[in-house]
Amino acid sequence: MAKPARGLPADFVLDLPDEDKPVVIGDFLDEAPPAPVVRKPQNAQPERAPAPFRPEIVRERDEAGERAAARPVARSSQQPSVIRYQLNLTPKAKTMLEELVEHIRTYSPQNDARTSEVFQGIMQLLHNAMHELELAELPRRGAWGSVTAKNFPGALSEAFENAILRGARKRGT
Repeated sequence: MAKPARGLPADFVLDLPDEDKPVVIGDFLDEAPPAPVVRKPQNAQPERAPAPFRPEIVRERDEAGERAAARPVARSSQQPSVIRYQLNLTPKAKTMLEELVEHIRTYSPQNDARTSEVFQGIMQLLHNAMHELELAELPRRGAWGSVTAKNFPGALSEAFENAILRGARKRGT
């Protein structure tokens, strides 16, 4: 049904205080927290009393001598916790990582090596050489798009390489 007239109803009253002070409406933290909603499981069937125990003899082999089928074992639905992390790579760095993964898949016995596994190997190598890193002499990155910003990953690469070599010499490898 359509309204008889547009706008607010005639009996609408907006009660504003006569003072020139701002209205204090409170804070949501001042309010009591809402009561938690407890959901009841919805059963399609009404609850039945448990059936009385009835002992039975279960044969492991039937007449043909075949073994009875094994029951499936219920697995835990909880999967190992994996922390997802996003990497922002330049197209060149993405191509290099993909080529490295493909090289490992081609020439190692593991032809289904994942990118995350390759990256974990790289991280472990660098972490083991972390105490050999000399970062004090790295040039500052500089403004975005500048020559120093473009050269910073290369300087980091050289620092990583030197740290790995020093660590390997110390271990006698």
